[in-house]
Amino acid sequence: MVMVTASAVAAAAEDRHRARYLEEKVAEGAVSVSVLAQCAYRDALASIASGDGELARKQLNDALLYDPDYPDAYFTLAGLKFRSLEPDAPVYLIQAFVSLWRNFRLQKHIALNGAAALILVFFTMSLIISVAFAIKYFPYIAHTLGETLARRFNAAAAGFTAFVLLLIPLVLFPGPIAMLAYVTLVCWVFMRRRERLLIVALITPLVLIGVFDLPLRLAATLSNPGSLTSLVARANDSGADDNLITAIEGKSVPGTETDKHLALGLLYLRGARFHDASDHLFKVISADPQRKMAYINLGNVHFLQGDYEKALQGYRKAEDIDPIDPVCQFNLAQGYIKTLLMKKASSSLQIAANAGIDKEKSRYAAAALDPVSVMPKRFSRMELWHIAVTEARSLEDDTLGAFALPLTRVPLRLGAWLLLAALAAAMVISRFFINPAALTFQCSNCGRLTCEDCSRDDRDMSLCKQCAKTIEGVSSERVVEALLRQKRQSVLVRRKKSERFFTMALPGVRDIYYERIRRGVFLTGLCSLSVVFIITRGAIVSDPLTLVSESPLWKTVLPAVGIVASIILSGRGKSIGKFRSKRYAPARPAGDAKQESANAADAA
Repeated sequence: MVMVTASAVAAAAEDRHRARYLEEKVAEGAVSVSVLAQCAYRDALASIASGDGELARKQLNDALLYDPDYPDAYFTLAGLKFRSLEPDAPVYLIQAFVSLWRNFRLQKHIALNGAAALILVFFTMSLIISVAFAIKYFPYIAHTLGETLARRFNAAAAGFTAFVLLLIPLVLFPGPIAMLAYVTLVCWVFMRRRERLLIVALITPLVLIGVFDLPLRLAATLSNPGSLTSLVARANDSGADDNLITAIEGKSVPGTETDKHLALGLLYLRGARFHDASDHLFKVISADPQRKMAYINLGNVHFLQGDYEKALQGYRKAEDIDPIDPVCQFNLAQGYIKTLLMKKASSSLQIAANAGIDKEKSRYAAAALDPVSVMPKRFSRMELWHIAVTEARSLEDDTLGAFALPLTRVPLRLGAWLLLAALAAAMVISRFFINPAALTFQCSNCGRLTCEDCSRDDRDMSLCKQCAKTIEGVSSERVVEALLRQKRQSVLVRRKKSERFFTMALPGVRDIYYERIRRGVFLTGLCSLSVVFIITRGAIVSDPLTLVSESPLWKTVLPAVGIVASIILSGRGKSIGKFRSKRYAPARPAGDAKQESANAADAA
């Protein structure tokens, strides 16, 4: 009994603290109190976990009273109503999306996490696809390099040394961009047309982001809680916060001076510091005479001081710019009422109602709307995005490089030029500096790698050293065919085992290895998305202003299922037996056709 009483006393004390805090914030002019809304939402989640649905609904409704633009509360409330099969559940779901649409803070958070997730998934895919091409084509390069080392330097273990030399750049310069550039440079000459198109499709977005780096600059701006954009977004809903005023005054971003003065004027207006408010609003009007927000809030300054005629002048200036602005018409009606112009007041109220003043009022916390005589004009969602883009363009390259470096391991702009240079160099080298006849190819019998220097043309076939040695000195065609078939089958069995071992390392590698490009890209994308989601739990960049960090079980189960599915589907892909590299030797139609038929039968 004592414990229950103590719990009730604690709950009553907490309610008093919340009521006092709400009263203070409303007195400062806050439009909504997101801290209290998040506290109520967190309590609702605890109530749902304990099975008390009715209490959770009450707490969710309390959250919406504190902050009507809080979509999490709407989504959770809609979920509870769907479970109970209540007919108004879709209404709450629609309202959740509406509040999400008009909430800039949550919009920027979702956009930032979505962009970061796409970039992470894209880099993971690039890494896996680069590994697939390395597994497929590095042996070709290593063969040529090993033959050169053995011939010129009499190197021991020339093949192993060649592989080590090929892998050294990947160890010295790790990261998806460096690996993609390196694989493009060394493997381009061996790639098929579809594989080259895949490489170009991987490189193009990275180059565009690196050269035209506005998306990355915008992400750096939105993720910084101290940016002017974040500060102005806070000023849009908060009361007269002296710390926020000081932070905004300390910001200097080219092209946003009027927005800065508007935010300061709005905060000073809410704090009843009318002289400071009018000073900043006049600066806005001097710089941009068409900014209706300045005229409306300047009219509010005069209205709250009892000078209704000057207030009407400000509202009418705003009306000339936008005659159907709901806030302007509502405030204009209040001015007409104070000056006893009732007919004009009625007309303005009708225009305000048609223009959506009720929607504007619905964004105010219930307690915050009661003391409002005239409504302040706030920044619209599009104006806040405009501030974000303007601020992003003004970022210094050092700040941008520091933001991207942990992900790319090299500055993104440098990485873009590196990829472009690698692609251009690969095209030029393969076109003008590589002798096609000198490329490594596969033995016509067993598929083992060989080249012009170590192969032998015999019986209309290009044979590797081992196959040529097997039939050396044999004159009977039947015996030769039997010996080659036996050699071919033994090599194919060993190679299939090694190919399966290496290509099963990552989902999608096996399909790309066997040139099933679309299936390989799909499995690679599914695996990459699942890995990124299971590591980040859907929140790569956390919101510094949120008090709730919910991580439901599905955020772990669903991506885990995606990873397992990609692995299973990748393992179920059928192997083709072997792929053929380009052979630039003179054509031998009859023998080659006969041998190809035999190889296909053995592979089947």
